[in-house]
Amino acid sequence: MDDELKQLMRRYAAVFRRYLTSAEEAVLEESYDLGRWAVARGLGVLKVARIHHQVLERCLPASRVPKVPADSNRFRAAETFLLEALSPFEITHRGFRETNEKLQRLIHVLERRNADLASMNRALETEIAGRKRTERALRESEKHYRDLFNEARQMEENLRRLSNQVLSAQEEERKRISRELHDEVGQALTAVSVTLATLKSCDAGLSGAVNPKLAEAQRLLRETMETVHGFARELRPSVLDELGLLPALRSYLKGFADRTGLEVRFQSNPAAEQLGPDEKTVLFRVAQESLTNVAKHAQATQVALNIRKVKKGISMEVSDNGKSFRTGAKQARGSRGKRRLGLLGMQERVRLVNGEFTLRARPSVGTTVRVVVPLRVVPGNDGQQSNRLAVLKGRRPGPVPAD
Repeated sequence: MDDELKQLMRRYAAVFRRYLTSAEEAVLEESYDLGRWAVARGLGVLKVARIHHQVLERCLPASRVPKVPADSNRFRAAETFLLEALSPFEITHRGFRETNEKLQRLIHVLERRNADLASMNRALETEIAGRKRTERALRESEKHYRDLFNEARQMEENLRRLSNQVLSAQEEERKRISRELHDEVGQALTAVSVTLATLKSCDAGLSGAVNPKLAEAQRLLRETMETVHGFARELRPSVLDELGLLPALRSYLKGFADRTGLEVRFQSNPAAEQLGPDEKTVLFRVAQESLTNVAKHAQATQVALNIRKVKKGISMEVSDNGKSFRTGAKQARGSRGKRRLGLLGMQERVRLVNGEFTLRARPSVGTTVRVVVPLRVVPGNDGQQSNRLAVLKGRRPGPVPAD
């Protein structure tokens, strides 16, 4: 640092003397350069002022007081020279001051933004806490509803098992009642009929008024027997257990055509006989319920029952050309509950054998009930025999002949 001060003093003295001698502007610019040189090397204002004072003492001895205008000019020149040398310090200081002001403004802006960020952080923390509470409540609610769902599913499964047991018990009870009607009651009525016939053959000793009464009693007894046999077939046709599904359906369709007067088309496939007893019972009951609905509500003239083998098993379709259950608002209101219960019963029966149930009702076109049940193939019988088509034309409704 001492070397730089000495170098600055030498240069300062040389330039100062030349300025006092010539007072040229170019020399004054060199004084400005000296100030910049001092600023660049970190020399302070006091050091530059001390150098100027020392140079001034050398150039103007203290014993010499300026009394003439020439000396006054030299002092003013020295002052001008010093001010020019200090100009870089002033410029630098002004730049520092402006920079400091900008820095203060920037600090103020940053403080305001920090306050805003702190406020936003507090709001965000509050929101995060609220979301955590909401997520915790949702997790608890989800667990609660999952438990409820599992309970509902368990209850549904229990109801399904109960429904299966009820339907099985109902079918067994129908079978038992049908057997009772056909065997016990039928045999008792037959015995009564034989007794009446025996009495009629021995009418020689009877009065003339008794013989017509015996004939009327025989007629009423025959009608009662036909009614009982009809009830037995409706409850559980014996032909379903003895001969199989197709003969049972064919017998039922013949009786249905006779009772209703409808034209019934029946197309079957022998592969249906490969079904198990539960599947056969389901197809028969669905056909029975569907045909009952046709007779009661469809106002149809034709009905078709088609059984065929499909990829998923055995398909059965019951279709009619009636008005379907969607038309007739008044009638629909009156029988809606019963129809709904009948449909639910068919759907539940089909579900119990892992089958598929579909219903297509088109107003003014007709209704089609379609059931597909899985088929467990019996070795040695692929069920590919040709279909059989039968057309049963009903006569006027009348009594159903006894078995």
